[in-house]
This record gives sequence, C-alpha cells and structure tokens, in this order.
Amino acid sequence: MTINSFDAKAITWDTTDRIERARIWAEAFLQAVAPSPDAVVVDFGAGTGLLSLSIAERVREVIALDSSEGMLTVLGQKCQARGLDNVRCQRFDIETDPLPAEMCDVFISCLTLHHLHSPEHYARTALAALKPGGCAVVIDLDEEGGEFHSDHTGVHYHGFARDGLQSVFAGAGFRDIDFRTVHHIRKHSRSGPERDFPLFMLLAYKPAAGEA
Repeated sequence: MTINSFDAKAITWDTTDRIERARIWAEAFLQAVAPSPDAVVVDFGAGTGLLSLSIAERVREVIALDSSEGMLTVLGQKCQARGLDNVRCQRFDIETDPLPAEMCDVFISCLTLHHLHSPEHYARTALAALKPGGCAVVIDLDEEGGEFHSDHTGVHYHGFARDGLQSVFAGAGFRDIDFRTVHHIRKHSRSGPERDFPLFMLLAYKPAAGEA
C-alpha cells in the first residue's frame, strides 16, 4: 500500500473494526500515560483521526499529522461536525518535512511505524519534537513473518522485535523504555488461516531538563 493509496481509502476507512481498535488503543494509552489536561499530543499517522478524536477531550490539543490529504480531509470534516476546535490537522511527510523542536508532551503513532523506511529516523524525530520529560508511544505489530498484510506494497517491516526496537529508541536518546501487549487483531493471514496478531505498546521518555 503506497502513501497515496490512503487518499482513495479515506472515505471508507472508518470500519467497525477500526473504530473499536482505536477505542481500545486510546483507553490503553490514557491509562498508561495519563496525560495532563494541558498536554499537547502529536498523533503521527493520524489518518481519519480515530485515535485523535478518542483522546481530544482529555488534553489541550491534538496535532494530527499525516501524509495523506484525503485522510486529513475526512478528519477535518469530523472535527467540524463535532464542533472540536482542539484538533489541528497538518500534512506531514517524515522523510522531507521538519517539525518545531519541543512542540509536544506526547508523540504517538499507531500501526504506522512498519510503513516507514527508518525507525531510527522516526525515533530521532519524536525525540526532537518532545518537550523534556515527554513520552513517545508506539503501538504496532510484534514480528509476524509477513502474514498480516495481504499486500506488502509500502510495508517495510513485518512487525518488530521488541529488543531491537528498544535499542533503536535507546540509541536515539530515550530512557525508561517499556513494552506491554496492548491488543490482538484476529484476521485471516496472508497464507489463509485466521490467527491472532499481537500488538505492543512501547513507552519511551525523553530525559527531563538537567538530566544527563
């Protein structure tokens, strides 16, 4: 799946399954991180905003980043319909676009990292965007051998080994890195049979001001 293909899928993206998954992920995130009501959260790869909208009422602002204009258009329409003024949509390509330094308290992505070329670049981008003491959150697939996606176009990683990803985030400068299993997606695998695909939630913290 290429990035541009998400534009065409935006209108029909919000299936019952995806809406329920986002609800589960939002609850897990809010419980694990407990962001303050004054927090600014970046939702990277926000898509149609299923996660963004689930947490918007609990924080000061959600900055929804995505490279798909179609996805962001749908999200903007939903925000307008709901009268939400604290979700800011912004087109962003992590490979070419800069972000302001220390712009947020939380930097989260859900099922996005495996579509990127470089987890290392992602970790460095998240670290720079976070305020000191801020938290990066990644929800993604454990290693799954290429069975999750029926089409591997635009899929650069078939899930992640937790120890390897921990090394990536530690190498970028994060501390207090923790993993937990947050969900299972049951679906037909690429080879046919149904199976459960586990998802992890990674929590990683930028050192607070004054910490070495």
